[in-house]
Amino acid sequence: MKKKIIISLVILLALSLVGVAIFVFVSQNKSPSYIKMDTNVEDWLKITKVCEYDGKLAIVVQNTSEMDIEYASLTAKNKNESLSFEISVLLSGTETMLLCNENAKFDSKAIYTAWKTQNVVHFEKAPVMNDEKIEVSLINGSISIRNVSDKDITSDILIYYKEKIDGILNGSVTHRVSTSGLKSGAQTYIKINGINPDTYQIMFIEYDK
Repeated sequence: MKKKIIISLVILLALSLVGVAIFVFVSQNKSPSYIKMDTNVEDWLKITKVCEYDGKLAIVVQNTSEMDIEYASLTAKNKNESLSFEISVLLSGTETMLLCNENAKFDSKAIYTAWKTQNVVHFEKAPVMNDEKIEVSLINGSISIRNVSDKDITSDILIYYKEKIDGILNGSVTHRVSTSGLKSGAQTYIKINGINPDTYQIMFIEYDK
């Protein structure tokens, strides 16, 4: 009986060791989900990472200048494959993720070359988040807008915001909502399903001063 118990324990131990060995082997050979980069495409734009999002190709870019970018397109090549990305609102000093327009798959062994920007549009006015008249904040399920001045705002108030992908702003899409004017001291809420401070960020506001 003792011999059977000892043999059983030896078999279980051997199987455990094999399982550990297999796990380590798979872990060590797993392809990375990103490629670190330090590529200056322009004097204002740096690519810091090529990565995977939901199985697709994406890149992380940084605005290293003091300029605020409203729009720009970015192209690259992987062998004979042409790739393109779109930048929608990239403020000075910020970092954002861009999803590939062609839905190309991420390849950790790929070599991406011929990076080039096109159709670069700068903001005519420096974008602002809050000013002496308006305070905007993001709460669960809505955006709060308060007129903190002693004067009514009669024009439409536009609020631009972005979703975050794994904590990084989605640079390809900028959402916009609006409200019609706001009396002095008044506060209003724009309800948006699913919006919250953890996964969204307000970028800037616009209205006629």
